[in-house]
Amino acid sequence: MFDRASNKTVAHADGTEVRVILTFCEIYNCTLQIDTSEKSEWGDLYPNGTGVGLMGMVVDRTIDYAIGGLFMWYEVYKQMDMTSFLGRSGITCLVPAPRRIINWALPLQPFQAKLWLCVVLCLFLECLALAGTHHCEFSASEPRWRKSLRFAYVSTLKLFVNQSTHYVAKSYALRTVLLASYMIDIILTTVYGGGLASILTLPKLEEAADSRQRLYEHKMTWTGTSYAWITTIDVNNDDDPVLLGILEHYRVNDAVTMAAKSRTVEMGFVVERMLFGHVANAELIPDNALPRLKLMVDDLYFSYTNAYVPRLWPFCGIHNDFTLAWHSSGFDKYWEWKIVADYMNAHRQNRIVSSKRPNFDIGPVKLGIENFIGLVMLWCFGMSCSVVGFLLELWWLDVKN
Repeated sequence: MFDRASNKTVAHADGTEVRVILTFCEIYNCTLQIDTSEKSEWGDLYPNGTGVGLMGMVVDRTIDYAIGGLFMWYEVYKQMDMTSFLGRSGITCLVPAPRRIINWALPLQPFQAKLWLCVVLCLFLECLALAGTHHCEFSASEPRWRKSLRFAYVSTLKLFVNQSTHYVAKSYALRTVLLASYMIDIILTTVYGGGLASILTLPKLEEAADSRQRLYEHKMTWTGTSYAWITTIDVNNDDDPVLLGILEHYRVNDAVTMAAKSRTVEMGFVVERMLFGHVANAELIPDNALPRLKLMVDDLYFSYTNAYVPRLWPFCGIHNDFTLAWHSSGFDKYWEWKIVADYMNAHRQNRIVSSKRPNFDIGPVKLGIENFIGLVMLWCFGMSCSVVGFLLELWWLDVKN
């Protein structure tokens, strides 16, 4: 293909949009030349009718046809024409993948908060029932309520952890209450043990900022190589509070900085989801950073791409008819798959797209300290409290004596 910038036939261009204009010129017998003199990206337009980048070249009539992921921006339409849509571009992010939840509250997670409240209420009622029946076993001359409450409290805790008691019940009423309490407690502990076993062996992950709403709620910073990624949000969606909130956390970084931050920094990295599900602009993310990232399940926003042409471009009408016929024939899908197969790593594409949904089919896994760290932390807390309580008892006995 002839390059006007170098005046040599050395340039090569390919892609879905490039094939559209190549096929168009083949059908309608026109000559296609490219111009690589402009090194910037999409560029900008100014109110005085000038501009830079691809858009500036069209306004200056340096070129008659500009393509390359150009969105339907109203500000651009004021100074040039646009063709009918060539594709759909969804803007999404690679965000940090969810990590496994490991904390001291792990033993509390088998039951929800309401269920824990019911368990505490059940133990309280057991304690009252045991105290009342134990109180009835004493004669009028014996001390009653303090000893009964102490017996009820200790017995309730022992039954809840399936421990026996040395106390010999004298009345059938107390034996019946002890039996009923034990039956209730053994059901509770069995259900709790099953839930705890599943939590210890199956991974429980924290919430990832992998949707538009969650990215907004997490207030996560996300980055791209240009402010052009957020121009559509700024212009067309300025009444959406979620998008405006996401927009506040956008940062611009160069490709080298993005590659470095993708390995360590907790932030999102902008990528483009094409019409038929493939991901573009992910080449900036190195392979060793992909395991810690996942693709968002939805788009931050999407827009249709088109070609920019000068005002009153004579081929605009037949080009639009050709584009609609191209979409109707299904070649848009075929060409996207063909371009991805020719120029992108299929394994990398599948890896990125599949990261959208977590894969829990990991087979048997050896248990490690991370499976029990919550229990260990709780045990350490209980032992610390026991030691402090024991030292306080020794001090109290020493003070009394």
